[in-house]
Amino acid sequence: MIVCNPPFHQQQTITDHIAWQMFCDSKHVLKKDGKLWVIGNRHLGYDVKLARLFGKSHVRVIANNSKFVILQAIKS
Repeated sequence: MIVCNPPFHQQQTITDHIAWQMFCDSKHVLKKDGKLWVIGNRHLGYDVKLARLFGKSHVRVIANNSKFVILQAIKS
């Protein structure tokens, strides 16, 4: 299991580059059925990025509110 809250600022710039790299690295090291838990701001669209990487059926929202979301991605 990997749990992360990726940064989305590089100085004054908002970017998802670091998060994307963390997601890719996580998928690489997870074993089959391994889980990646991610917390982030809703507006960052991590659900879309994780679905692209892990497959839509392997990503689910665990909890959310108007500002934050907790996601789980499972390696198939």
